[in-house]
This record gives sequence, C-alpha cells and structure tokens, in this order.
Amino acid sequence: MGAPGGSALSRETRLLAATIGVSLVVLLVLARFRFPDTSSEVRDGTSAQPLARLAARAAFDDLSLAVRELTGRVEGALTSLRVSRPGVDDGWRLVPALRVRDDVAMALLPERALVEAVFGMPGPVTVLGRDPVRGVTLVRVPSSPAPVLTIRDSQPLTAPGYVAVAEASDAGTSLRPVFVGRSDGLGDPRWDGPLYSVGRGAADDEGAPVFTLDGRLVGLVTRVNHEPAVVPASVLLAMVDPLLRGTTTPPGDLGITTQALDTRLSAATGAQAGAAVVTVRDDGPSAGRLVPGDVVTAVNGQPMRNGAALAQRVARSAPGTTLSLTVRRDGAILTVPVIVGARPALPQSPVRAAADTSSRPLGLTLRAIEGRGSEIVRVQEGSAGAAALLSSGAIVVAMGPTRAPTPAAIVRAFEALPAGGSLLLSVEADGRPRLVAVPR
Repeated sequence: MGAPGGSALSRETRLLAATIGVSLVVLLVLARFRFPDTSSEVRDGTSAQPLARLAARAAFDDLSLAVRELTGRVEGALTSLRVSRPGVDDGWRLVPALRVRDDVAMALLPERALVEAVFGMPGPVTVLGRDPVRGVTLVRVPSSPAPVLTIRDSQPLTAPGYVAVAEASDAGTSLRPVFVGRSDGLGDPRWDGPLYSVGRGAADDEGAPVFTLDGRLVGLVTRVNHEPAVVPASVLLAMVDPLLRGTTTPPGDLGITTQALDTRLSAATGAQAGAAVVTVRDDGPSAGRLVPGDVVTAVNGQPMRNGAALAQRVARSAPGTTLSLTVRRDGAILTVPVIVGARPALPQSPVRAAADTSSRPLGLTLRAIEGRGSEIVRVQEGSAGAAALLSSGAIVVAMGPTRAPTPAAIVRAFEALPAGGSLLLSVEADGRPRLVAVPR
C-alpha cells in the first residue's frame, strides 16, 4: 500500500498545539478577571492589553518590594524634625533628618529655619552645629544605634531610573520612590564640587535624604536655581566633625550691596548676567576696588548669575582669602582681586539652641468654643506649646477631668504647675483625638 498523500501532524504535535492554545485562553481569562475595569480605555477606542497590564503590574510590584526592603535596611538612620521659618512661612513642617552618630542627626535646612522639636525627644532642642551658608545642621536626637550605610560615589544618578527619597510624617519616616528622567551635574556657589539633578518628583523634598534602591546613600536634597538637586553624601559627611568641634569657617563678606540685572541695567552695562554693585562700604574689603555700577560676573572663574549667587559664594570663603572677581565696568572686562572680610554678625541666630525652660511660657493663643473647649489659634515659637507639638486649628476638648476647658482655665492650670511638671490636655486635630503632655 502506498503512503497516504500529504504530510500529517503527529499526535504529539497536535496535543502540544492544543495545550498552548488552552494556556493562552486561560491566561487571557485570568487577566480579564484581574483587570475587570475597562473605564481606562482611551478616546480612540484602544486600551492596554491584559498581558501588558500584567507585566506593568509585575514591574510596579518589584519597585514596591525594593522600597519595602530598603526601608527595613535604612529606617534606623532616619528621624524627623519639626521646623518653622519665622517671617518666611506660616506654620511648620516635618523634615526628615539623617542619623550620622548614635545621638546626632544631620539636616539640610533653608535660611532662617528654626528647629522647634525632635521626634521622640521631649524638651528643648540642642543644636550642636550649623553651617550658616549651606544650611547643614547637626541636632541632638534620642540615642539609638546608627546603621552603617554605604556611600554612593559623587557622580550623576543612573537615569532613567528610580531613587528612594525619605519623607516625614506624624507617624515617623518612610521612603517614596522618585523617578529620575536624567541627572546632570549642576554648579552651585555654596559648594565646591558639582551637585546632581534629581528630577521634579523631589521638588517638595528639600533636605530629604536620598538612597539608591540597592541601599546606598546618595545625599540630601537641596535647590539649585529652584530645581531639586542632591548634595553628595561624601561632601556632607566630611562636614560632621568640623561642625561638632565648632571649627567651621565664619562667613565672608565683600562689604557691598548688589541687585539683580533687569532689562535696562543689562542694556546699560552690557552684562547679561551677574550681580550689579549698588553700594560699597567705605571701610569694607571692596573699598577702592569696586564702584557702584560694576557688574560682578564671575568669582575665581565660576559664573555668578545674580547677587544671591555672589553672596553665597563669598559667604563660604574664609576671611583673609583673596578672590579674583571678573567685573564688567564701562564696557570693559576687568579682573579685580579682593581680600574677603568677616561678615557682620546677624542680630540673632537662625536656629534655636538649648535654653533654660524654667520660665518657658505656655505660648498658646486660645479661643473659646461654646460646648467644645478652646481652639488653638497660634503657637508661639520656643514655647511649651511648641515643644508639645501643638498646632493651630487643634481644639483642647478636655484638661484632666475638666471637659471643654476655657482658655483662662488652661492658662491658670499651666502657670500653677511646678517646674518640671506637665499639663495633660486632650486635643482633637483633623477629627482625631490625642493626649498631649505640655511640659512646664
């Protein structure tokens, strides 16, 4: 007998093909059950395919797992501070800080910042050291073993990719993934070396520690020309010992006032960027070297965008240092050497240090609410109320056995406390009650 005509598939091949087909159908059905919502379809009638959505979900789960594992490794290195900026911002905010010693934390704070309280540490704040130009601040925190962190090299971040940025809340600290589309080296007059852009996702995280997803410390977030950037960890950690010893360089000064260039000044001076000199102090370092109308465009070859950049660059120069200024005067470009002087002392320190609390006021402006108690309208900086982390808008609904206490009753009870005593208040904020101890 002759062989049957044509080529027939073997039984095993048919079974394999059927198995593959059934598997695909089952996977598609499971995907439809997993993603039943079709409301995400776009206007042109297309939507993400179920298998693609499964892959995206897996990638997001991997990112979540990486952040969760990283949190367990570095959470011991994080704490939080309550910070305000009197005369700049209303209210206060919680700022994450990096533990650099068992009982010392580092924060990168903006100008005129006031550290009001340390998370988990009642009583006055002890500021151990502060660089007034860069804002690097060391604060005493509750002693706890600080984990050993691996420091990432000072170089641009891997991009595109993710980093983890610390954030602080009433419950403590946590990490949040932030996407970095690109990372470039940025010049900043406050620092010798370059900083690195970190992406708009960290725009509201000034001062926050940044980690790679594999657990290396990148640095702390700052702002460069209103854009978020990272100060490398190696640069920051090198400042710890000098700050603790109190051997930091005092801020420098040129004895001039400057202003930014507007369109008319640019046209008149021929300079597109720089710091326009307004006045020169007669007994200052720049007397006889700079004159009103000069435009300082660079310091030691580093371009200066405006007067703020010049002030920052000069401030981090030690008194007695000679700076080479590039100056535009009457259309000519000059090189003018100036010896930096000491900056005049500020009228008050921008960060509160430890203080005698025996006469600390309650510091609460209260308003009676009939039938409910007393609403906190304002909290005075450095007061007992601020130390207890009370905030405006909260309502004191009870004081011990006294329900709905009046403002006068609260003040009298606090003033009657002995030194070292505490007033227990039941407070409601955002609909949630809590018990607060206000120290005398």
